[in-house]
Amino acid sequence: MKAVLDITRLLRRAAQATPTGIDRVELAYARHLLKGDAADVSFVARLRASTWYLDAKIVRPFIETQALRWRLSAARVTRRELSTIEQFLGQPDGSLAAGLPTTTLRSVLPDMLPPLQRLLSPVNLLPSLLRRHRNRGMVYLNVSHEGLIAPGGMRSLVRGQAMQPVFLVHDLIPLTHPEYVRPGDAEKHQTRMRTVLESARAVICNSRDTQMNLASFARARQMPLPPAVVSPLGIEDEFGSVDVPPHEGAPFFIALGTIEPRKNHLVLLHAWRALVEKLGPKAPKLLIIGRRGWENENVIDIIERSRTLSDHVLECNRLPDAHLRRLMRQARAVLLPSFTEGFGLPLFEALALRVPVICSNLPVFRDIAGATPCYLDPIDGIGWARVIEEYARPDSVRRPAQLERLSTFQVPRWSDHFKDVDQLIDSIATPEEGTSLLAGWLPSLDRSKAWTPAGGSVTGASSSSTLSAFSPHESSTKSVAVSSANDSWPGRIGA
Repeated sequence: MKAVLDITRLLRRAAQATPTGIDRVELAYARHLLKGDAADVSFVARLRASTWYLDAKIVRPFIETQALRWRLSAARVTRRELSTIEQFLGQPDGSLAAGLPTTTLRSVLPDMLPPLQRLLSPVNLLPSLLRRHRNRGMVYLNVSHEGLIAPGGMRSLVRGQAMQPVFLVHDLIPLTHPEYVRPGDAEKHQTRMRTVLESARAVICNSRDTQMNLASFARARQMPLPPAVVSPLGIEDEFGSVDVPPHEGAPFFIALGTIEPRKNHLVLLHAWRALVEKLGPKAPKLLIIGRRGWENENVIDIIERSRTLSDHVLECNRLPDAHLRRLMRQARAVLLPSFTEGFGLPLFEALALRVPVICSNLPVFRDIAGATPCYLDPIDGIGWARVIEEYARPDSVRRPAQLERLSTFQVPRWSDHFKDVDQLIDSIATPEEGTSLLAGWLPSLDRSKAWTPAGGSVTGASSSSTLSAFSPHESSTKSVAVSSANDSWPGRIGA
């Protein structure tokens, strides 16, 4: 497996105490590649208009320190914060932290400066020409959208070393829903996707919905679509079965995600107002877990100023993963009322814990979770209130039915994702002698041919033109085609 991973984003985010979703993806890729043969793996970073070619041996300490720092940062919470949650949920004092690791103080977080100084030492410039030569013909992996707004620089990077670029596309939300991003982000993302289409040897999509949107983007601009493979992102092994004592207080639900317009917390707050007005003190409780994002003033005003909701809604901006997993297991359901999503890791995390999910009826959710969750229209406030009330009852019918579906649901792990990625890298970087690049596994690079959705058949292609990729809501793997060209989208997983 010969790959060069771009870790520009990890370096740029090194000082941050907590990772974003894309940070976690790039970190997972780095840790996976570092498990392999160091002679076949290299790294690159673009900082201050310079390109740094980095060997695995000097990248490893930085990656290990960053992973440890973020893991320990996730455990930073005060006893007072935990006590507030316990009182809100009617749990005994100290119960939330019982049996869990002690919280981490800022003073014990590992220092990022030493590994960064070693990584970016001028000494590493001396053998850079040798590293550049060794990178020739290898697969260049960019899994963070980093640097794609400078297409000239990207072309220079990959073409100068004859590398084969492969990009992971997370979503096209700035283009499909520009109203949910900051001004100017749509134009930037359009440049990113153009760079992908113009330079990619192959594309990894985290869902069929993402692949469909990328294909639509290409068709609208009459641009060829590179070969694409669909492989869901994985989740950490910690999100497995968690044994917790039963919750004896009032039933509660968890809304998980950054507090911003796209996450649609408003529909939940209005639903909860209706529940409190109907049920009074017996109404279930809502725990909103997530950082505050942007343009959320109306949501924050309701949370902080509504007297009706003060005893039934609590905002929690940070919570250690171990405590979050315990609360999720005790909740009646996890609520995800988003207007749009690129993937939905919280959905997978909840399903991995065997926690019921009530979520928006989004194509991407149906794509990755099939018929397992309970789907609702994101603007149907009355419907959300009705279903939440039903799930809160001890004699609920719908909740046990979803628990039954959850018992057979398979959640993808990072190991599943990387099986697909490794096969893709090997096919591009080390083709068999006497065959053209990507031949025998990827379909023809003639981009005028029709393409099919992942899981479909490729006309005229042999069985070796498909990749066994994980379909999370099914009991077995299925053949997922690597697709290319510009025809319409005939279907999706879970439809």
